Amino acid sequence: MSEMIVVDDLKFEVRRSLRRKTLGLTVDRGGELVVHSPETASKTELHKWVNRKLLWVHEKLLRKELHSHRVHRLEIVSGECIAYLGRNYRLKIVKNQSTPIQFDGQWFLLRENDRLDAQRHFQTWYQNTGAEWLNERVRFWESKVGMTASKIIVCDLGFRWGSCGKYGALYFNWRLLQLPVFLVDYVVIHELVHLHERNHTPTFWRILGRVLPEWKERKEELSYKKAQMLWCTYGDDANTRIEE
Repeated sequence: MSEMIVVDDLKFEVRRSLRRKTLGLTVDRGGELVVHSPETASKTELHKWVNRKLLWVHEKLLRKELHSHRVHRLEIVSGECIAYLGRNYRLKIVKNQSTPIQFDGQWFLLRENDRLDAQRHFQTWYQNTGAEWLNERVRFWESKVGMTASKIIVCDLGFRWGSCGKYGALYFNWRLLQLPVFLVDYVVIHELVHLHERNHTPTFWRILGRVLPEWKERKEELSYKKAQMLWCTYGDDANTRIEE
């Protein structure tokens, strides 16, 4: 039977070798995750090492999903639907405006000269808008969880919704801004609880359940929403193996 470890709800097959001196990680063609390990490495070592590589893993998983056409790609045409906080708004191509993208509460307006780089501009818009809005949501939930984030950063986390970093920093995926508020709140609460308990221990789930009793339903719905969202990325990085 294969040796397995679970990190961040992802399953990794562990393949040990007497010849190997360093750790390696592969994302196989079908999305299978394999850790290549020296025979003597402990599971604690493997967990710690894989944790440090999670952003790379989620980026690779996202690229594989994009290439398989199982996620939504943005069509840069007037009338395309753009999601923002759980609602769909239509895209309108306009000739003149001061910034590449504007949102007037009813339409997303894209400057015609910026169509070729539209996906990057949308990512920037979500990140800039999300930084202020998510900051308010985190501050709202901090008192209820009993933990305080040192800083809040909106960035590209691949297929990962959020991450609890060192020194109390919380990182959130810009794609969260497409979700309904109640699902964003689940991710915010989840990461705030990680400030108290770093791993998914019984204590972690107990605290999460106290703050958000319906967390299981929200987690399940979050997984359904993933395929409906905009997962634009750039370039074509074929490197699916990392060594150290």
